[in-house]
Amino acid sequence: MINLIVEENLSYLFSESLAFKDYAQIYLNPQFRAYSRKTIKKEIIRLYRAEKDRLQMFFANFDGCVTICSDIWEDTYHHLHYLGLTAHFIDNDWNLHKRVLAFREFNDRHTAEHIYILIECILNEYNLIDKVFAIGFDNASNNTAVIPRLHELCGSNTLMGRFFHQRCACHVINLCV
Repeated sequence: MINLIVEENLSYLFSESLAFKDYAQIYLNPQFRAYSRKTIKKEIIRLYRAEKDRLQMFFANFDGCVTICSDIWEDTYHHLHYLGLTAHFIDNDWNLHKRVLAFREFNDRHTAEHIYILIECILNEYNLIDKVFAIGFDNASNNTAVIPRLHELCGSNTLMGRFFHQRCACHVINLCV
């Protein structure tokens, strides 16, 4: 049930819906009892922590490189800001992977310093400081300003660091039209 809710981005209320209860009781198990929202929340947090631990262990033993991408955006309805950070990498079998490392509330001023501190913290959590090959950001001046510090932190000298900062193609195209 928990995996279904997470994988399909369903509401915590899904298991309490009359339609789902009827389906489960008629077709799966007449004694079916729905999880409460509180139980679902607790189990999702447990699942998240287990997955985060697994991902941290994976990256601790990973000997390849990753490209990270970050974006900051605003929930205009609630007036909250968020920073998302993803890691993109190729495994030993040449399969491309993408993992969300963080999705954090970010209500500090969006200065290069604050962005740097948060990204450094996330990279440390996953033992990725010395594994970053490149970083993808949009064209915001605060993102451009943080690149030299992140380059120094990560020490990526692959291709003499020429391709360390990759601008988001979608943002570039959006600026052109």
